[in-house]
Amino acid sequence: MIRTILYFTLLFSLSLCYAQKEKSVRDYIPTENIDPRKDANRPENRGALKRYAVIYRPHAKNILYGNPCALEATRKMGFEYMVESRTATRSASQLGKFWNNLKVKSKLVVTRSPFWKLILNKKFKKCRPKSGDIVG
Repeated sequence: MIRTILYFTLLFSLSLCYAQKEKSVRDYIPTENIDPRKDANRPENRGALKRYAVIYRPHAKNILYGNPCALEATRKMGFEYMVESRTATRSASQLGKFWNNLKVKSKLVVTRSPFWKLILNKKFKKCRPKSGDIVG
């Protein structure tokens, strides 16, 4: 009697193991599409790319350049920082950078808050320990 119960239990557990869906290679590859039957590399199936406004900075001080958490925080606000030296050959003119930064920062004041810079700095303070950008 006990032997038959063990036998049926073993058969039942084996049938459950084999009934699970086999994962294919496509299950491990990230794509932009929700539907795995569509090819993500075709232009009609590709998602819309979001274009972010750019604030030009002459140096990377206090912007956590390269930190993924900080990059995500700035993208949520709708812009990205771009570090560009003054001696770069293809850099925009100083006047062009000034007007661009003025336009983007004015837009942030209207859309986000007049205190957008304080909010962003608070998020940056939370991002520093997560990525090891702060020592001490």
